[in-house]
Amino acid sequence: MVRIKNRYIAVQIVPEKSMQTLRLSDHTLSKCLLQNVEKYYGVYGLGVLEHGFRVKYCNERTKIAVIRCLHRGQRYVSSILPLITLIGDVRAKFRTLYVGATVIQCNKFIIKHQRQFLDRIMGQTASAKERQDLFKRVMELDMDR
Repeated sequence: MVRIKNRYIAVQIVPEKSMQTLRLSDHTLSKCLLQNVEKYYGVYGLGVLEHGFRVKYCNERTKIAVIRCLHRGQRYVSSILPLITLIGDVRAKFRTLYVGATVIQCNKFIIKHQRQFLDRIMGQTASAKERQDLFKRVMELDMDR
């Protein structure tokens, strides 16, 4: 029996204009990535990537996403990320934060990264209710999709 090896890539999506709202969804992100892989690597790159490819997690608040792909398709995804400049109708770019072999290690990294994000943002909120709401929205990690 052969084990199927996955890679999990944690990326941050940085809009060109910081005030611009970015509507992120799993479907939009995966469609954008697959279209660009087909554009630059053709049908072969798309065929290698399609099996096992999935956007596992996407947070609009922190603009962080986790992409799962097979081990052999990881280089196609990681090399295409800097070339993408348009997500939907918004000009943005990807920053690769972490590449790992297990979703658990990726979760640990994202939690650490989002806590740092919360430390920066919490000083700007006025009330305790807003802080609790912000904490709940940022720290939600639902990768069971």
